[in-house]
Amino acid sequence: MKFNKAAKLLHYLILPIIALSVLLISYMRLADNYELETLDLRFHLRRAPATTDKVVLIEIGDDTLKNLGQWPIARNYHALLIKALSEAGARSIIFDIFFSQPGEYDDELEGAIKDSRGVYLPFVFDLEMKRGALYASAKEYSAKNLLRFSLVDRGEGHINIFPDIDGKFRRIPLLVNYGGSWYPYISFLATCDYLGISVKDAVISPGRYITLGSLKIPLDGSSNMIINFSGKWGKAYRHYSYSDIVQSFVAPAIGQKPILDLKLFKDKVCVVGLTATGTVDLHPNPFETLYPGFGMHAEVFNSLLSGRFISRASKGMNLLILVILSIVTAIATLRTKPIKGLFILMLIELFFLAAAILIFNIWGSWIDLFYPGMILVLFYMSLTLYKYISEWKKRLLLENELNIAKKIQESFLPKSLPEAEGMDIEAAMFTAHQIGGDLYDFRAFSDGTLGVMIGDVSGKGVPASLFMAMVTSEFKFFAAPGVAPEAVLSGLNSKLAKESSSSLFVTAFYLIFDMKKRTVKFSNGGHLPVIRLNATGEEELLDVSEGTPLGIIDSVYGGKELQFKKGDTFILYTDGITEAMNSRRELYGGERLIKAAKASGGFPSKGIIDAILKDVRNFEPRSTQIHTA
Repeated sequence: MKFNKAAKLLHYLILPIIALSVLLISYMRLADNYELETLDLRFHLRRAPATTDKVVLIEIGDDTLKNLGQWPIARNYHALLIKALSEAGARSIIFDIFFSQPGEYDDELEGAIKDSRGVYLPFVFDLEMKRGALYASAKEYSAKNLLRFSLVDRGEGHINIFPDIDGKFRRIPLLVNYGGSWYPYISFLATCDYLGISVKDAVISPGRYITLGSLKIPLDGSSNMIINFSGKWGKAYRHYSYSDIVQSFVAPAIGQKPILDLKLFKDKVCVVGLTATGTVDLHPNPFETLYPGFGMHAEVFNSLLSGRFISRASKGMNLLILVILSIVTAIATLRTKPIKGLFILMLIELFFLAAAILIFNIWGSWIDLFYPGMILVLFYMSLTLYKYISEWKKRLLLENELNIAKKIQESFLPKSLPEAEGMDIEAAMFTAHQIGGDLYDFRAFSDGTLGVMIGDVSGKGVPASLFMAMVTSEFKFFAAPGVAPEAVLSGLNSKLAKESSSSLFVTAFYLIFDMKKRTVKFSNGGHLPVIRLNATGEEELLDVSEGTPLGIIDSVYGGKELQFKKGDTFILYTDGITEAMNSRRELYGGERLIKAAKASGGFPSKGIIDAILKDVRNFEPRSTQIHTA
């Protein structure tokens, strides 16, 4: 008993447990490695956002190392670069390279930094990577510039970036907590100075946003800014060679022609970094496998200047979307057929995909795509399987009930065939996978006559079977000795028409054979005519002019009487025979029935019936019709 209660409780709890597990996985973002791919897809599909011309990238590439020497290049060249850009009127110069160790020409570099008053230098923290932390915290410095440079530069900021779980770089911590204070990302600091805003006024709401003046910068759950990438390297921002700038600056003094007009750097924010082959500052991002890390400074500057950011929908919002989509999918699946449900699911998926991409393009909002899409497919498959199992169980129950009904129906039919001298009698009824309203009966009378009735109730299934049972019972009452066939049908019709509240009716053909006189009397109530074959193979259709189906309205039934001879065959049948249909939608028909009966070649009655049914099955091998003969 306890085991049954536990099993029943588990039965009721299993669906809520599965649902809660699905929602928990969504809320915990355990499928983020796949979701990040959908983010990359949105970057590729959208139209490239507008970018500012106020920021330029200065590359220390292969050409620079070839012209100025191996890395690290002499610091007097850095001094020349700073002087060239400062004299050209650059607003600021952001270095993405360190000067952490003393070197030759440090005096020149210090002097250039001091005179410029617009140089920003980086440092790197040793960050504590705590799982689930709301913001980045530093234990100590990992790499720091020489103090002499720090005393004369415009400002310093960290350049720490975090790889996502797939190894790509898509986000940066604009602020890192160290010793209870917040330290800015270097390009965040430089952009704030460019906008005339003090980075010290930034207010961070961990895991939500940073407020700075009129700026409200959305953050992810770990207080990182998601980078709003503009495209592939070299497409969105102007790039210049480090060595070309240095050469253009010194060219007039040595009698050479400048490669660049340095005036183009007026009022620009210049970001200096490495792109040379083999350098360590190359990272994968949504667009490329090797993307120079200092390019992210341009993206930070552009986002802060334009106010266009990437914001991810909250866990609660994604959860709500998942629930709504699941409800819509459930309604569509449970109320439609599988193929239509699949089509609706595809429409839901396409609509959701299009909406997510559109929202990303217009507002930069990142709504989870992978997990809801996957769950909807699995949800549809589960619901469809549930429907199939439910229908299967219902079908099993129905088949069991139909089998019981079939046995009850068969109990109303004669359990044995009557024996009449001079007559060979055989009857068969095959109901395939359903029950119906076909019926037949025999009435052997004391005067040696034999009554034979065949009928067909309109409709199929249980209602027809129940009506058939009533017809059989009432027929036994009216088919009394000495009562003519037309009188039997007339009385049965009146009874059915008055007392039956259903819309069903029955066709019936009733014959009374007198073997002594070799006569047969018959009457027809809307049934198919009886086929009579004589010994020579000639056929005749037995019918009367008056007689409607029984159970509809009061009607007059006609009767006939005729002589028959030894060797005559009488074939009674229902429309399950004549209306059998093949794959070409052709009906079996009465002519084919007569042909099959003649082809039996004088078999006994059982042989004739077997030959007819075999021919019908060859004609319509997949039929589930009810055949009675």
